[in-house]
Amino acid sequence: MSVAAPARIDVFRIPTRIMFGRGVSERVAEPLGQVGAKRVLIVTDPGVVNAGLVGPIEQRIRDAGIAYEVYDGVVPDPTVGDVDRCFERVTAMKADALVAVGGGSSIDTAKMAAVLMANGGSALDYVGSDKVPKPAAPVVAIPTTAGTGAEITINSVIADPEAHKKLVIISPNATALFALEDPDMTRGLPPFLTAITGMDTLVHAVESFVNKNTYAMTRALAIEAIRDAAWALPRAVKDGADLDARERMMRAVVSASLAFSNTRLGNVHAMALPLGGWCHVAHGTAVAVLLPHVMDFNRTAAPERFEAVAEAMDAGKDPRAAVSRTHRLIEEIGIPARLSQCGVTGDTIQAMAKDAMQSGNIAVNPRETTLADIEALYRAAL
Repeated sequence: MSVAAPARIDVFRIPTRIMFGRGVSERVAEPLGQVGAKRVLIVTDPGVVNAGLVGPIEQRIRDAGIAYEVYDGVVPDPTVGDVDRCFERVTAMKADALVAVGGGSSIDTAKMAAVLMANGGSALDYVGSDKVPKPAAPVVAIPTTAGTGAEITINSVIADPEAHKKLVIISPNATALFALEDPDMTRGLPPFLTAITGMDTLVHAVESFVNKNTYAMTRALAIEAIRDAAWALPRAVKDGADLDARERMMRAVVSASLAFSNTRLGNVHAMALPLGGWCHVAHGTAVAVLLPHVMDFNRTAAPERFEAVAEAMDAGKDPRAAVSRTHRLIEEIGIPARLSQCGVTGDTIQAMAKDAMQSGNIAVNPRETTLADIEALYRAAL
């Protein structure tokens, strides 16, 4: 008597409570009130402060009678030491909740400081999957970019410059408790930052849609994100004040983040992290340059899915058209077409490829991938 194979079980996790809409950031006091916050540290960076985006948040917190301080020491690609410095400020003011205002660096710094508030130790103790034992302290995340999805995802990325690596912490206990998705907060984002953060969203959606872990619910979210990003990103780059485009990009972030948090990604993200660690290429630029090459590598392994991607990008139904449309999109929004234009040289490829192969994203990529494949993809993008 044959034994039936066990049925597949799809698990969909949404640890973060999401509020979406124009002006929703001004309701920051509501989630703080829900968790009974008395002392709050606002975690941000100088650019966001100088852009005038933090002031209204401070005012709403003051109006609610909640004590607060501003920590604006966040840097791009935060390290373990940067997280420690933020945590020291948390400890000094005896904060019981955090409000992160900014891009992925500010949000990941706040998320990891909140992990230390609840669990102690160092960020290094939690590298990997599901290693955070207790839920992090409350974080209200207010993104100022439509890109990383750090405010929703169970992933945080911390740099280790000495090892030329970016370390990933993946845990539902290391998430923001609330995300306030406000398109108004992205209006002042410069065109190039709009472009590279927006491409990160598109890559999240494409990789989630085509990888081995995808299933009906995540595919529905991912294909909608592809459709929104392909339409909205060129418009948002061309005119930052186009709120319809900004809103659709923010919606794409939410959809793509919910999808890939439940499926993982693929070769693009496996290869992008070493580019940041070894060559200091901004994450959004790295994933953008790599995307069409990895799509071309993968399209024969999942032709029907790539047909759907092409159609969602308004490029017809040929999987090759999805690749061509992606090349054109990158050119249209002003991102370099080659890694060599970003300072990458061939002598780092072997080391980067070895690091990329250690990523769990390689295993879920739609096409089986070897070390030689990764080296060839880096060279194709160079």
